[in-house]
Amino acid sequence: MRIRSIVSLAASAVAVLALATPSQAVGNGYYLIRDAESGTCLNAGGGALGGQLGDCGQESAWRVVNLPDGSVLFREANDESRCLGLSPLKIFPPAVAESECGNAPDRWLVNGPSSGEPVALSLKGLASIGTLTSRGDRATLAGEGEREWDLVRVG
Repeated sequence: MRIRSIVSLAASAVAVLALATPSQAVGNGYYLIRDAESGTCLNAGGGALGGQLGDCGQESAWRVVNLPDGSVLFREANDESRCLGLSPLKIFPPAVAESECGNAPDRWLVNGPSSGEPVALSLKGLASIGTLTSRGDRATLAGEGEREWDLVRVG
């Protein structure tokens, strides 16, 4: 009887830990952030008004780094000290830009399966301003939670 109680308690503890551990919707590595509808990619560069969409090329690779809290950083592949985050410009819709990692909100939540289907991207703690969405030739934070982005592994 006592053994069964201990086994049951251990199983409950494992279940709680499994629920508390953040799941990784995407693994660490290099990815393209590609608009699932148009096929254009989110490219690095553009200064404070970043978020440029264009051809998927050398400026399109981002290194995904999973963090213990379940969020990810999108680091520029060519300058890993810079991360994709909220632009300092106070405009609507909110813009995204690259800056020194940690200087702006830059921890992203990836909402969606890890099976290659589109995902929604939002800044951790700032979901109320919107998810990443495409607007013409730019990506902004004005989405309504739709799964609009393919994360395509390139390395």
